[in-house]
Amino acid sequence: MSVTETAGAKDLTGELQDALINRVGRDRFRMWFGQITQCHRVGRDVVVDVAAQFALDRIGSRYMIDLRQAVVDVCGEGVSVSLQLAPDKPAQPVEADDAQADSQTESAATLRSDKPSETATPAAAAPSRRRSRGEAPRDNVQPLLQVSSFQSASSDDPVPPRRRRVASWDQIVVGKSNKLAATAARMICDTPGSASPLFLWGTHGTGKTQLMDVVATELRRRHRLRRVISMTAEEFTNDFIGSVTGSGLPGFRRRYRDVDALLIDEVQFLPGKRATSREMLYTIDSIVRAGKQLVFAADRPPMEIPGLGQDLAGRMAGGMVCSLSPLDHEMRTQMLQQLCDAEDLGIDHQMLADIAGNVCGDGRVVSGIACRLKALVSMHDEPVTYDQITEILSDLISIGSSSYGFADIQTAVCNTMGLPKDALQSKGQSRNVSQARMLAMYLAREHTGATYGDIGKYFGQRSHSAVIAATRRIAGDVQDGKTFAIGNRSIPAKQVLESVQNMLRSG
Repeated sequence: MSVTETAGAKDLTGELQDALINRVGRDRFRMWFGQITQCHRVGRDVVVDVAAQFALDRIGSRYMIDLRQAVVDVCGEGVSVSLQLAPDKPAQPVEADDAQADSQTESAATLRSDKPSETATPAAAAPSRRRSRGEAPRDNVQPLLQVSSFQSASSDDPVPPRRRRVASWDQIVVGKSNKLAATAARMICDTPGSASPLFLWGTHGTGKTQLMDVVATELRRRHRLRRVISMTAEEFTNDFIGSVTGSGLPGFRRRYRDVDALLIDEVQFLPGKRATSREMLYTIDSIVRAGKQLVFAADRPPMEIPGLGQDLAGRMAGGMVCSLSPLDHEMRTQMLQQLCDAEDLGIDHQMLADIAGNVCGDGRVVSGIACRLKALVSMHDEPVTYDQITEILSDLISIGSSSYGFADIQTAVCNTMGLPKDALQSKGQSRNVSQARMLAMYLAREHTGATYGDIGKYFGQRSHSAVIAATRRIAGDVQDGKTFAIGNRSIPAKQVLESVQNMLRSG
């Protein structure tokens, strides 16, 4: 587990305690590791002070591997561990209050980083207290491990996790595109386990990950759930592979099955990984039987993720499945205004509404625009103008004619409708392919200066008149509220069109 230099000793105490309890069990932890009074750095070594010689000998002969692996869980690789008898001066126990418990859980139970990483061990972190000789074990044991700062880098154990992002409901903009998903998320925040699994799906930038972050934060802080893991499917896979080749599957299974809540993002990463998918299947069964909370997210519904498998997809869809559509103009405006107001930028709301009307539906892009506006305002002593804003945002907003090519439109349509990239240039006449091809022709006519003949030639050698008919057909479908067939679902044509346009704008 990677620990920053600024992390306090109390946070490190909870992390090491959790790792040891998870590896050796609570009873053995109280009996042997409860005699540890302090951990400190000496060069590149971690020196562990043990209060009693007998406990020191026992740890050294029977539990040294577990101790090393627990330190690796907390610190990463490249740090050796040694034991020594503690000085005669008794160590002062660290009293853990509720605020400390929250800090320990939040720093130890979640991963989110740009590179693949694995979860921290989410053991039930009961405090540990030193016992005098002959005193019976107590359930209420206070932690004694005092750790300074650690270096990172690891052996065959999980890759160090990243710091969790804390989100709140104040940061969530709710509108037509995500109302059902937000309602379901609030429901499980009110009553954990009431809808498990919850499966969120939608294209990128629709707010799936942010909703999951809010749920994780609420479960930890509001319900005091200590064992909440939030990670990506890739991180789950990497941890599973590392456990198979290194630390062993029993520890891996304890980490992920003995939890209060498990949240897995980017489930579309799982297909093709048979062993990992099978382990995920058993993990879901175990957590569901225990009545705990599961949340998943992906770019499409579970039953439409190619290669996921019917058993796993069925279990993921066994609770509540909610879709999130791209942000509409109203939501983009509200989000941009909210971000700018939070920074007190003083930009007119009508001006922000005009900007929001020219950006994509990707929430990340809207957030990026707010960051640029903050920089722009800091550069000027007087209120910024609309021309200044459009100049600094020229690569993120589309004003006037666009510069999309046929290939861009083809990629966006195929990604949105779940088709192979070359499907629109084929001779296929299935309903899915035919509707997608007509949509691509319509967009090509709207966003390029190409003639009907050029458009038809690119999209499957269609005639001039076929392209005219396709553009009229799509315009009519959007106006009349007709639907498109995407997999086994029927999606309103207007919603599909907005999704493709958003994808085009966000690249």
